[in-house]
Amino acid sequence: MKTKIWILTLVLASVLTISLIPNSLGHGLGTETMPPVMIEGKEATLEVGSSTMIDTGIKQITIKLFETSSDNSIKNTTFEVELIKGDDSLFTNSFERDDGILIMNLVPSEKQNVEIINQETFASFFGLASDQFNVEGKVFESGGLYKFNIKIITIDSFSNILSESIEYNLGISIPETTYYEIDGGEFGPQKIGIITYFDQITEFNYLGDQQEIQFSFPFDWMQETIDQSTVVHEEILIPKTFGSLLISNFSVTLNGIELDEDLINIDDFNSDERIVHIIISQVTLQEIFDTNEFTTDEIFIHVKPSKPNLPLTGITENGQFKINLLSGFNDISPNSTALFEYEILDVFLKDRPMKVPYDLKILHEGNEIFSKSATSSGTQSEPEILEFLIPTNVSGVLELQFERLGDSDYARLNFPIAIQSNSSVIPDWVKNTAGWWAGGEIPDSAFVNGIQYLIKEGIIIIPETEQGDSTSTVIPDWVKNTAGWWAGGEIPDSAFVNGIQYLIKEGIITMS
Repeated sequence: MKTKIWILTLVLASVLTISLIPNSLGHGLGTETMPPVMIEGKEATLEVGSSTMIDTGIKQITIKLFETSSDNSIKNTTFEVELIKGDDSLFTNSFERDDGILIMNLVPSEKQNVEIINQETFASFFGLASDQFNVEGKVFESGGLYKFNIKIITIDSFSNILSESIEYNLGISIPETTYYEIDGGEFGPQKIGIITYFDQITEFNYLGDQQEIQFSFPFDWMQETIDQSTVVHEEILIPKTFGSLLISNFSVTLNGIELDEDLINIDDFNSDERIVHIIISQVTLQEIFDTNEFTTDEIFIHVKPSKPNLPLTGITENGQFKINLLSGFNDISPNSTALFEYEILDVFLKDRPMKVPYDLKILHEGNEIFSKSATSSGTQSEPEILEFLIPTNVSGVLELQFERLGDSDYARLNFPIAIQSNSSVIPDWVKNTAGWWAGGEIPDSAFVNGIQYLIKEGIIIIPETEQGDSTSTVIPDWVKNTAGWWAGGEIPDSAFVNGIQYLIKEGIITMS
């Protein structure tokens, strides 16, 4: 199941500069001032702005027509506004404004059809001014690309109908964040978020065996669209509990075309999530458009590690230090010795190695099982080394917790490290049982018998503290999916074991 969280900030269009002609186009970021045009001897400018009421989710659009030289609004202006989303025209309406300023509030509601409702009654309820127009509908709960076709019908007097109306076409992007639940393999269930600043995400997929994120959104591959698109900006939110994607570099393709690494930026300054920014300029879009011919009106983005065995990387919460975990974080198993290599760099000094005191702890399920205090070498040729014996009863995920770098309480950083399952061979009959169970062909009890066998033989190790005391008949879908994928050879044993550990820890199944 995917959960949607709406970012309640409007990002308005920037403009293709077309001066002194009746029609103007725009699509991009920020509050926009359209190119001046001549209207009955006056040089006039249309300005479009936005703001958001966080507590109500109302997005406010302000449209103002004013004299370019004086900034004075043009009185008695009639605006004809059409609002379009996708292929649907949500409404077309004329608004007479004696002050030349039109304010529309886009209000999320349960109404399937968009309505322009009584402004006085509605406005007083929400604390809005009574001279504002309130547009209500369920469609405003979601973000994506909205198109405003605005015509100027009259100026100076409502009876002064222009012989030729002035037209503006604006694309307005409402940023939207969507979180998707994925199977994180050894790291358990994870949620990856996508913030789109262009249009709504239509499809998302995560390929665990390739560590690849895939998503798509509508995009009309036409010259007009390129001209109106100042930038296409997407952000990927990766939880810092998901060690598989804490790598140092990603490669990104757009419709199969590899993007330059300069268009990809990793932001680790958020304490809970890392943000991978993909920023595609109009110049890049034009180059892609000129050299390719696409048969689909979509953009497909694929993101994955740029090469195998990249170091894990992160920045401390105070933004001062970068830590690269160079090796030792793969193929760790219980009752084995892990040899971690890492380096500590100064972000402010362009990632120069630093001689700095620090504390390092190793945690398992919140419990400290190792700690040390040291000072880094400050030499790139001498990475720090930690040799650590993984206890027999440890499984799941370890955390390498760096603290007090440079004696700062805010200089801290965690790396999750997956512990591989016991390497003993799992019999084919257990895999068959898991597949049948995932397909609903056998009951839970038959599946549990297979798990009991694996635990009895020491193939799966479940520490005593993880076993639940109660039972529940509800087994999450992600566990059944994991069992099916494992039975089909699509994911490693460790991912399957992680699901079993979850069921036992939560008391969903108990072992006799």
